[in-house]
Amino acid sequence: MKRILLIVLMMAAATSASLGAERDTLHMSFIGDVMAHYRQLKVARIPGADSTKSSSYDFSSYYKYTRKWLEKSDISVANMENPVGLAPYTGYPIFSAPESIVTETVNAGVDLLLAANNHICDKGRRGLDSTWAVYQRTPARYTGMWRDTMDEQMNNPAIIMCRGFKIAFINFSYGFNGFEIPAPYVLGSMDSLQVKRAIARAKDRDADYIVALPHWGVEYNLDYSAEQRRWRDNLYRWGADMIVGSHPHVPQAVEYKDGRITAYSLGNFISNMSIANGQIGILLNVSLVRNEDGTIEALPPEVIWLWCGRGGFFEENYTTIPIEEWLDRPDEFINRAQYDKMVREYTRIKQKFPQY
Repeated sequence: MKRILLIVLMMAAATSASLGAERDTLHMSFIGDVMAHYRQLKVARIPGADSTKSSSYDFSSYYKYTRKWLEKSDISVANMENPVGLAPYTGYPIFSAPESIVTETVNAGVDLLLAANNHICDKGRRGLDSTWAVYQRTPARYTGMWRDTMDEQMNNPAIIMCRGFKIAFINFSYGFNGFEIPAPYVLGSMDSLQVKRAIARAKDRDADYIVALPHWGVEYNLDYSAEQRRWRDNLYRWGADMIVGSHPHVPQAVEYKDGRITAYSLGNFISNMSIANGQIGILLNVSLVRNEDGTIEALPPEVIWLWCGRGGFFEENYTTIPIEEWLDRPDEFINRAQYDKMVREYTRIKQKFPQY
């Protein structure tokens, strides 16, 4: 009887220890630019359906090969590079995407939507109004846009409590393609005073860890710029703990140095871009661990290289695949030249970033 009781107690202790270890670890995933170019809208539209209705567009294919990571992570984050919800829906250079692209993104497991990017003002005040309404309806959190100054002061940074961790997210953009920000909205701007205030609020609100999410850098350039280096140094000096960037539409370096993770650009997650390196993106997996002394440590990140399969080239609709899972599956591509391009560009990217 004593032996049975001892075994039960040992099993309970092991289970408790296991649960305790899990509570002390937080897993986060980040993806790059979720875009909706004109051809994406054309392919996603259900034949014969009303082009002005969000329900007329089927984006369900976008995440079918990547949702396994997004759903598994405790917090998943995506940059939404479009105003949403305002018809007529349009692509580059003035974007406006159906609400259903947000719905599919959230259904795939994304918990935080980033709104501060250079295209958020493309449709002016009406575009911000519709985007605001869509984000208010979604069960996910969002940041980078606020209804007014008071809202920004209260909700910048976005703070998410999960598994005993209190994580602050600060999202801001270098600019808005020359458009004025319609009053009374406030957008996350690459303004040192605004960013420093947001970091200070995160500290005042007892955040355990601060993630900066800048929309920055030079488009289509694999190398990060001098300005990105300057902002990187400032962000860490002001108190950020990690940086995950977007905007260049191609991947840039991921650094792990002195316990800090700096991902300069995750590239595109999904788009219609066919430029060199524009179909390659990064899914960044990050694990935070709380040490016995209460400090939080970021473990070396996991980089999963992604390929945006444009509609009619990989499958009929657009989708994004983990490259390494398809390296030896050329016959599954509708267009063999697309497979060859993926292998060629992936080989080049791996030579540039051999550590990942």
